[in-house]
Amino acid sequence: MDDILDRFVAQAPVAVLVRATLAHVFADTTLDALFDRVASAGYTRELTFSTLVKLLTKVVFTAQPSVHAAYRHTPDVGASVTAVYDKLGRLETAVSAALVRETAAALAGILDHLRPAAAGAVAGLRLRTLDGNFLAGTQRRLGGLRGCGAAALPGMSLVVRDGSSGLLTAVVPREDAYTNERSLAADVLPLVAAGELWLADRNFCTEDYLGGIAGRGAFFLVRHHAGTHLHPQGAERYVGKNAGGELYEVQVRLCGLACRCVIVRLFQPLRDGTTELRLLTNVPAGKAGARRLAELYRTRWQIEAAFQELTESLRCEIDTLGYPRAALFGFALAVTAYNLLVFVRQALACGPAGPAAQAVSSYHLGNEVASVSEGLAIAVPAERWQRFAALSAGDFAVWVRGVAGGIDWRTYRKNPRGPKKPVDVKRTRRGAHRSTARVLRGKGHQTEP
Repeated sequence: MDDILDRFVAQAPVAVLVRATLAHVFADTTLDALFDRVASAGYTRELTFSTLVKLLTKVVFTAQPSVHAAYRHTPDVGASVTAVYDKLGRLETAVSAALVRETAAALAGILDHLRPAAAGAVAGLRLRTLDGNFLAGTQRRLGGLRGCGAAALPGMSLVVRDGSSGLLTAVVPREDAYTNERSLAADVLPLVAAGELWLADRNFCTEDYLGGIAGRGAFFLVRHHAGTHLHPQGAERYVGKNAGGELYEVQVRLCGLACRCVIVRLFQPLRDGTTELRLLTNVPAGKAGARRLAELYRTRWQIEAAFQELTESLRCEIDTLGYPRAALFGFALAVTAYNLLVFVRQALACGPAGPAAQAVSSYHLGNEVASVSEGLAIAVPAERWQRFAALSAGDFAVWVRGVAGGIDWRTYRKNPRGPKKPVDVKRTRRGAHRSTARVLRGKGHQTEP
């Protein structure tokens, strides 16, 4: 059996890494214990929480197109497909949040053995980025939605990204898709620890968020919202410029909270016409100057890029899951799958000739997992993976380093394209169409015979 596994390591090492990490972090006993500990109303008879995770993981990695298809290709589920959908629809959001939190902590523990601690974005502070994600509309399978032409929105979540590892470490799921991000401070603040720097956009510029973060011995860097009134405590002073614009700084008070306001007067307006950014922070000037903070705020794109990968490389929006709890569990499981891919990227970077983690494509990683996972499951029995579950974090990191060291990472590298040339698009009437072959002939292009 080891010979079979070695051949998979040689031909599809990423699929083996992901499957072994699933066995180590997502062991059945670990998942079922998490459910028993966190769920307050759920119960387990024949259908276990670990079985639900196995079914939905196949859908998230696009190995199967739907939960029903995954059910048909998973032996010994122990319950009907109706029971599977019923349990998904009743799964408490606290279980989804705990799944992301605890698996992210386990992966971070392995990464600590794989690589030295990364330097913080600001010396002595650990960066956390906060943003919201609203799930797209689902199919109208529920009785109350079938006669409605509007989109059926199953919920939203706040997501926290760790700046040093790139892992999405926490989600705050809500079933009501109309939930305002500004109203969830009471749920986010328990995640804040002293010595952290929280980065967020202007939707989180409220007294509850900023005052709560500062009250926990942490720091914030948040874009100012026009609805939040500032009281300047002096005149603006010019502090330099960066690639985006000229920088000014002024001390302000916000609802009794003293902080710095970094003003970026942009060289080029944003797409919405904005010409000025105001960034509020309580980070002392001795720790980070205005230029460093302005550059740090620009890294917010990283969590937005993570949301894009969740949609394109994985399947975080399963449109057949109409019940909000089921859809939010699918999103949470996609977040854990994304963390697995982040872990693999970090593992590749730890090799002797490894690339930077940012140079590895999640699309190519996920594509290998989707195409090989079924064959791997057939060729290597489930009991053979149990030895990975028994390893300590340090021993598992040694095995990961050995596999990653023999991978030709060029197979999984990104292929960035150059900037697109600006094109003036001619507007046409609705329903207009063109024959591509005639367009090519008209421009003198050679067409295939």
